Formats: sequence, C-alpha cells, structure tokens
Amino acid sequence: MSIRRLAVLCTAMLCAGMLVLCRVFWIAADQSYAASAAAQTVSETVLPIRRGNFYDRIGRPLTGVTPRWYALCIPGDSSYATLFPFVPFAQQAQLYARRNSITPFLIEVENDLSANGVFMVADARRYLPTPIARHLIGYLDGDGHGMTGLEKAYDDLLAAAGDAQAVLCTTTARGDLLAGTTPQVQTTARGTNTAITLTLDANIQRACEAIAAQNMSKGCIIVMQVGSGQILASTSMPEFDPDDIAASIRADDTSLINRSLSAFSAGSVFKVVLAAAAYAQGLDWFTYDCTGSIQTAGETFRCALGRAHGTVNLRGALEQSCNCYFIALGHLLGGQAILNAAQSFGLGTPALLAPGLKSAAGELPSAADLQNAGSLASLSFGQGGLTVTPLQVTAMFNAIASGGVYHSPCIVSSITGGTQVPQQPQPAAACSPAVARVLQSMLATVVRSGIGGDAQPHTGTAAGKTGTAQTGQFDADGRELLHYWFAGFYPADAPRYTITVLQDSQQKPQTSSAALFAQVADALAVLDAAITEKPAENS
Repeated sequence: MSIRRLAVLCTAMLCAGMLVLCRVFWIAADQSYAASAAAQTVSETVLPIRRGNFYDRIGRPLTGVTPRWYALCIPGDSSYATLFPFVPFAQQAQLYARRNSITPFLIEVENDLSANGVFMVADARRYLPTPIARHLIGYLDGDGHGMTGLEKAYDDLLAAAGDAQAVLCTTTARGDLLAGTTPQVQTTARGTNTAITLTLDANIQRACEAIAAQNMSKGCIIVMQVGSGQILASTSMPEFDPDDIAASIRADDTSLINRSLSAFSAGSVFKVVLAAAAYAQGLDWFTYDCTGSIQTAGETFRCALGRAHGTVNLRGALEQSCNCYFIALGHLLGGQAILNAAQSFGLGTPALLAPGLKSAAGELPSAADLQNAGSLASLSFGQGGLTVTPLQVTAMFNAIASGGVYHSPCIVSSITGGTQVPQQPQPAAACSPAVARVLQSMLATVVRSGIGGDAQPHTGTAAGKTGTAQTGQFDADGRELLHYWFAGFYPADAPRYTITVLQDSQQKPQTSSAALFAQVADALAVLDAAITEKPAENS
C-alpha cells in the first residue's frame, strides 16, 4: 500500500473516531437521554400509605387489623406463572394484561408468598372481616378518602399518618431485575403516626351489634356511660359493608343512614321532660281522673287502646304512660315551661361528636306554636311537631341517671399526632339532684310494676320509659308505621349505663324494644362480671 493511500485511510479512521466521540459527548450532554437511561435502570413503585387507625377506649384496634399482602411482579412469564394461582379473581385480568410490562408493579395477593421467592410488602385491610361500629366509623371512597362518619371527620389526619414509601428496583431495559440486585423499600417521607382513641368499648359494641343483628330489621342501640357523655356503643340497623357500598346503594335499604344520629318522633319517652318540669314548677302534686280520652280545642286525644287509668298522680301516670294525664299536666305547665325543660336536657340542639360530624338537631315546636291548645296537647305526650335523635334521648336519660347533670355526648377520647380533641361543653344542670332521685325512682317503677316490665333484666334492676310514636307513614295495606322506643339506665339502684333502643317505621317488632334493653343490660352484667373476675384468675 502506498504512503498516500495509508494517509487517506488513517485520516478517514480518525474522522470516524471523532464522529463517534462527538456523538457520545452529545448523547451524554442531552438530559432527555440521561433521563431515559435512568428510567431504564431504576424503577420506583409507590406503596399505598397506611391510614391512621381507630382504637377503642382501652387500646384495642378497630381498623387495620387483618393483614393483606402486595407482591412485586417482575415482568416476564416466570413471575406471572408464580403469582397467578394466588391472585384474587378480580386482579387476575390485571396480572395477565401487565405480564409483559417493562417495569415491575405491585399486585394484591391472598397470602405471604415470600417462601416462593416473591418479594412481598405487608399491609393491612382497613376494616375487620366483620366490621365494627361501621356507621360511626364510616367508610372510604375509591381513592381511600373518608366519605362518612369519623373517617370523613378526621380524613386529613388519618391520611397523613403513615410513611410514604416506594419499592426501588434496578432493572434492565426489558424490565428484568439487574443481576445481583434485590428490590429495596425506601421511605420518602415520614408520617405523623396519628391514631384516634374512641370512647367505644369493643366488647359492649360487639354485644349490641349481635343483639341488633338477631332481633332488629331497622333501628339502633346506644349505650352511654353514666356520669359522663361517653358513648360506649352505638349500632344502627340495617348495617352495610364498608368494602361494598355499591351494594347498599343498589338495595336502597336505608342501610347507609346512621339512625343513632337521625331524628324521629319521640312518643312517650318525652314524658319524663314533663315530669321534670312539673317538679320544677311545683306541680308534682297534680292528679287527674283518666277516662281513656280527653278533649282539647275540639280534638279528642286518647290513651293507648282507649284504656281508662282512673285517678292517677305523676308516678302512676308515668308508670302507666297515661296520655290524658300528661295532656292535662301540659296545659297547667304551659308551652314555655315544657320547652325550657326540654332544652335543659339537650333537646333541639345537635350533638357535635367530631369536626363536621354531628347529630340532627331534632325539632322543638316554637312557643308561638304552643299557643295552640292542640299543639300543646300533642307535645305533652311526645307527638306533633316534636322530633328527637336516639343520641339526644340517651343523653336526656343519662342526665337523670347522673343526678340531674347533663353531659354532652362524646365519642373521641384522644388523638395522637399533635391534634387536640375538640373541647366538650361543660356539664350543666338539667334538673336538681332531688328531682333526679325522684325520677330515677319513678322510672324504676315503670319497669318493676308498670308497662315497661319487658325491660327487667335477669341480673339486677333497671329503670326506663317506653315510647310508641306515630309517624304519619303507612304501609301498602294502609296501616300506620310506628317508632318503638325504650330508654333507661342500668342498674336502677346504682346506675352505670344508660341504654336507648329504637325500632323505627314498623308495624310491630317481633321483640319489643324493652326486651332488647333487657338483653343489653344482661350482656353488660356478663361483661362486668368478667372484668371483676380477671384479677382473681391471675392471682
């Protein structure tokens, strides 16, 4: 080869080399290429952030208990074949569609597959297999945000509780793990570790839920601690599945309504308000000769079944739930005195349980409305324009059991994570201690020898009041639907629990509300006995 040709060849090779070096330099300097290279070598799979949990009064978890697992699926048929038998049916199509993805991804599986060589991430299902206190706690939407109840009230706090984490994988351009590397979980931001402790007692809540499920089609049960406004249990029927809200929407069965916080016609449970007002106004001496009916303002009002009770005093009228007596007493008291007593027991005012979560206010007639003798008569035995919530009724009877002191209902005990529990209103006098003692005695008579006999528990004594409220609603056969109440406290001689049972919008329930009250009281007796016996067992 001539020197000339050799020089040309060397020059050509040098130029080619320079072109390659320039190309490499240009690629290295181009950020889009750099980003593309990084995307091909490092993948980041964001993990679901764990939501803060609810706990009962002694720290038992009410959410986030049941484990669930996420498997890291590496693209390729091998990973697909390993995971497919363990993936729930609903996720199998997703697994198949993404089996050839160029990046790893997470998929929910039913078991821990670590022994199969699969990289697993532990998590927890939000709700228990049999959810607890579902109407109070509420449910989440498809994006994991609170939609109702306490989930909604504290959504921001609960959503920020868990750490933000991601699974980092070093992969090849095809999405396979780079040889010699393993996935790593990296925390990208720390959560607040917020937890919310409720006043609920999980054992009492479960007992009430079981009693309601066995005996109620529609209604609610509330248990409150005497001497405070703390709600120990609250269940509403029918219940719903917080993991399948669409089923309740399709059924249109009112299961999403929290009846404990909703307003209903009161019926005769309201008569205790008139009894308290009578003592406050010095009318406790009043007697009346009940013939079974009474005429007022051109209207005829009757006792249940038109039954004549004869001459009754306040104790006897409450014991037999005599409508005529209380109508006559109401006219002596006047509308304003009744309204004052009702308001002192918390009626007509919503109960605030958490930010944005409160009961209905219910409805009290105005003083002007009660200038009408017929409206005053209706109010006097709990009918007409009066509506109350089961929570309000519970707080009202709780005030009597607490020596005349009204405590605002509360459900949140404490919050970790730097947030203060909303301040509760100070306890206030609903009636004097002396009046409360007399009312306690009268309500014990209702159960012992009056129309509330079904409320007598097997263990101990009870006190309370029945109520049957007209609704103005009728079934297909033209029969009016009624609300059936029983509210009171247990034990009668040393009250510890206030209990309200409501069965709403029914012809006649198979089990009376008073009998359900007795079942709740018996369950409380068993639970109390178990607590008392524990120290002896451990000694």
